[in-house]
Amino acid sequence: GQTGTVKDRTRNLADIGKIGVYVNLPGLGDMVFITPLFRALKRGFPGAETCFIGRMGRAYVAPLLETSPYIDRLLEYDFYHPRDVRHHLDFIRRARRERFDLLIDTQRKFVPSLILALAGARFRVGYSAAGVFSHFRVESRDRAARHTADVSLDLVRALGIPAELELEVNVPAENIRNAETFFEEHGIAADAKVLGLIPSAGMPDKRWDAVNFAEVARAFHAEGFAVIVFGAEADAAAVSSVRAAAGVPVVHGYVPGGSVLDAAALMRRCAVVVGNDSGPLHLAAAAGAPCVGIYGPTLPTRFGLLGARARNICRFEACAPCGVEKCDHRKCIAAITPEEVIAAAVELLSRDV
Repeated sequence: GQTGTVKDRTRNLADIGKIGVYVNLPGLGDMVFITPLFRALKRGFPGAETCFIGRMGRAYVAPLLETSPYIDRLLEYDFYHPRDVRHHLDFIRRARRERFDLLIDTQRKFVPSLILALAGARFRVGYSAAGVFSHFRVESRDRAARHTADVSLDLVRALGIPAELELEVNVPAENIRNAETFFEEHGIAADAKVLGLIPSAGMPDKRWDAVNFAEVARAFHAEGFAVIVFGAEADAAAVSSVRAAAGVPVVHGYVPGGSVLDAAALMRRCAVVVGNDSGPLHLAAAAGAPCVGIYGPTLPTRFGLLGARARNICRFEACAPCGVEKCDHRKCIAAITPEEVIAAAVELLSRDV
């Protein structure tokens, strides 16, 4: 029966030496969310090599992979580009030469799962029913009501491996030194209280108005906080809008020529960070900063901040959550006031967690 088959295979997992995890093309938030899965694999199979299968199409994400203590290397493969059967056949040949003991498919698409099935691993784990593309039954029936990072952990739980839903990012000493230099150059003392703001987001309709961020900046500046607004070159417009509307000194938290790990080092120094639902917000939380997340068209239950050092604020209207790319009224995010965001941040600061 199925129970016996799973039990036998679980016992045989003791000699796992090489693990591949198919993630495909991760964004910043995706990398933060998938880290607990790699951590669980390293703890469950401490002698095994873990291989990230995918492509770093967003170059700024690569430092998180390169410095992760749980990921040993990258096996490049992009299912979506180019759309050429030779590309996929080449990956199958490379994967078969790897001789994976265990392949984990974090996606839910038929053709990539089929390609991974042809890669010749001893065991495969995916969301499909046991006996099709997965040797183990993965129970994720309530996934629409759970955090996406927790749903990914079902893949290792199916192997009998304990998994903790705790986000983290490894910030090397070099980046911490870069952050210290940044604060010194901008006249922010080592004992200064710092507020971080993240006004950008991948989808325009997930962005709280700049005037609201500016009001939060003024309130904290009045209490003696230094204020930093985070954003890379692509976020210049959002950063400039907040700085112009604030009417108080606001430092741009960007290290020219630096990496996303420099941003993480700056964020971990903040007493509290306020931001839109975005990869940088999750990076800040994973780096250790208390965070307030502002949510409009997306669900905090699935994509929100986690833990006692986080607050998620949303005021859903009848049409939200929707996830649409373009909204004419933005009622859900417009309903969130600076006063309630400030109150949530102050409450976080008052907690000893």
